[in-house]
Amino acid sequence: MAFAVGSFITLYGLSRSVHENVERSFDEHGTDLTVKRRGIAEPFGGTIPQEIIPEIKKIPGVEDVAGQLLTFAATDNDDNVLAVGWSPDSFYWTGAPLKAGRIPKPDETKVALVGSEIARTMGKTVGDDITLLGEKFKIVGLTDYHSIINRNQVIVKLEDLQELTFRTGAVTFLSIKLENPGDQAEADRVSQAVEALDKLTVSPSEGMLRNDSLFGLLTAVSSAMAWVALFMGVLMVLNTLLMAVLERTREIGILSALGWSKERIMLALVIEGFILSAVGSVVGILLGVAGSKFLSSIPSIGRYVAVEPTIPLIAITAIAAVVLGVLGSFYPAWVATRASPAEALERA
Repeated sequence: MAFAVGSFITLYGLSRSVHENVERSFDEHGTDLTVKRRGIAEPFGGTIPQEIIPEIKKIPGVEDVAGQLLTFAATDNDDNVLAVGWSPDSFYWTGAPLKAGRIPKPDETKVALVGSEIARTMGKTVGDDITLLGEKFKIVGLTDYHSIINRNQVIVKLEDLQELTFRTGAVTFLSIKLENPGDQAEADRVSQAVEALDKLTVSPSEGMLRNDSLFGLLTAVSSAMAWVALFMGVLMVLNTLLMAVLERTREIGILSALGWSKERIMLALVIEGFILSAVGSVVGILLGVAGSKFLSSIPSIGRYVAVEPTIPLIAITAIAAVVLGVLGSFYPAWVATRASPAEALERA
């Protein structure tokens, strides 16, 4: 039960954290609506032509529009980082929190802002060079975002990244700032107007991954594994209690002979199942928190996802494990009360 609860917290926390970390990274840029290519399964695989940006800016209710190109890029020591390209006039630059250095000048090329976490991991600072896709970029500043994804990304000029990835004139996402972010009717109207321009889909930034097929698959797989692990734990509790009943036939017969009712014997075994499930849940919570920290410490995972199990997730998992464990103990308890005291003593 402990391993089942720990596995559930870790795996389910992983799928939830993927969504939260990506959405948090967009929210830090001050984005109200996110636009992506419709029908693209791979989140970074879609491309949107830049020439559509002026058309979107003309839509009533739109304050500003910015595009960004995202790709995973090989860097020093064959390491991989998330490279992001921003145009010089993008509102992203004004909201970038700096830990050191400065924002690139409009006329500069082959310069970069590096997230504080990836800079620490790679031992980079302002003035150093960082290699992206075989090209050297001068680090002019270090960003200090809160999102784990933004702390591990390298930001360069959009034109430079387009040239390196052979995506001239294209971006991966468009970000829209609304004049009245709190007006849901206006947000819906802007979304419909944007989607009518091309094969695009618009969603609030906090829910941009809700209908994404790839992240949906990741969530479904990790959630299924988590539930399988939890039910395996319940089956182990059931098996443990059933074996305990079969091995203690004589003791149960003696209790019946002493006057214990069937209800009292069943209650004793159900309480035993409750204790097993409760202790297993407590230990499982510790294992789940430790497993989450272990996943976050793996560079290939922790660079993009901070697996952080929440209090509600832990509480719901523990309660579900105890309830399922108690329910699973009813069958062994029922088996224990089927035989008469004489038969139980004789069979023992």
